[in-house]
Amino acid sequence: MQAIELIDQQHFSREYQFMAPSPDLAEHVLFYWLLDLRSPQRQDCTFEEILLANMYSSLVLNLGAPFAIHDQTDTWVHTCHTSELIGYHAAPVTYRHGFNNFLVGIKFKPASLNYLFQIKGADINRQTLNARDVLPRIDRLESAIYESRNLEAIKTLLETFLREQAPLPGAARHFRYVRQSLNSPALLESGYQLKKLAGLLYLSPRTLERYFADSLDISPKKCLSILRFRQALEHYARFGHKADWEELGYYDFSHFRKEWRRFTG
Repeated sequence: MQAIELIDQQHFSREYQFMAPSPDLAEHVLFYWLLDLRSPQRQDCTFEEILLANMYSSLVLNLGAPFAIHDQTDTWVHTCHTSELIGYHAAPVTYRHGFNNFLVGIKFKPASLNYLFQIKGADINRQTLNARDVLPRIDRLESAIYESRNLEAIKTLLETFLREQAPLPGAARHFRYVRQSLNSPALLESGYQLKKLAGLLYLSPRTLERYFADSLDISPKKCLSILRFRQALEHYARFGHKADWEELGYYDFSHFRKEWRRFTG
């Protein structure tokens, strides 16, 4: 079975359980999720999930069987045997799941994983990082979640863990501007244009580029292109080619189609 993000949404709502973050963590967290394929009726179950380009990153706690990651050419990239930090990517990736997968994850907003866990962008951009290498208390969290009986208990454990993180004070200024760039009304107001966005934040484009490099190891232009594409995908799913492409930062529908080919491989 193959499921494509934003097209086969029923698959994701059926296979996954989602939890919203508490208000004090909503600045950083999109949602928490759980995938449990340990039931006997799942013994013959395998499926692939294609996720399109995005700027989100995740902490995935692997409490069961491994899962594999393939790139847009269906080339094997990595098999996750343990808990992993999984970075953002500018091209589609495929996740292959099977019987005995038991995964719990945190989906972070752009740059929040780097900020909270003090992870350099170069260590997470388009790749995974073994969680045990950078999160010394991850074993304790895994054990507690494995023994948990319900979603609320899992959410409490995840949020307690997140609140214990201590971002580097020196990263606050760069992070603040990157966060504003990616999450404030200025993003839409700028039309996803770097020069306009920097002006709305009272920065020079060069300074904003440096802040993005420090925080994410990615150029703001590429980042803005991916975010614009993600926003447009939602509108395309609802309105088709009749969406307001100029409002979404495109010249017209053909401009969006070029971005589609660029970010869907």
